[in-house]
Amino acid sequence: MSTAADEQQLAKSGLYVDDFNRLRLIDPGNFFFKNRLKKKFPEVAELLQNAQDKSAEFNDQLKNFQTTTGGLIDSIEEFANVVETEKIRAMMVRNTQERDLAEDDPVLLQMTIRELTVEKERLRVELEAVRKIEKEQEECIQMMTEH
Repeated sequence: MSTAADEQQLAKSGLYVDDFNRLRLIDPGNFFFKNRLKKKFPEVAELLQNAQDKSAEFNDQLKNFQTTTGGLIDSIEEFANVVETEKIRAMMVRNTQERDLAEDDPVLLQMTIRELTVEKERLRVELEAVRKIEKEQEECIQMMTEH
């Protein structure tokens, strides 16, 4: 992309930049040049004008598409936030209901107590095993430092 200052500097030298950023010897924006093109090569001038019109139309459609998709993306993100909020709320309600059911059902409470007791015993045995390993390692370290 060239800037206006660059284009002016080139114009002083008799060089011009067209819409496709190509260097030209004749100013593409020159009204007389366009009229001469229309008179000498009307088909080419018409095709060129048609291409410029279609390009402008495509640009407009692209901008419209970007606006539409931007709005759609915003809507989808907002919907995702609502869904996430509702999902969290549903999980909280389910947990509350399960807790209430557990509090109301003595059999469930007894099963939970048994499960927790078994877990506690397993952890106690594991702790004893770890303490035994720790003691053996300390003895080994003690023996190594003495020798």
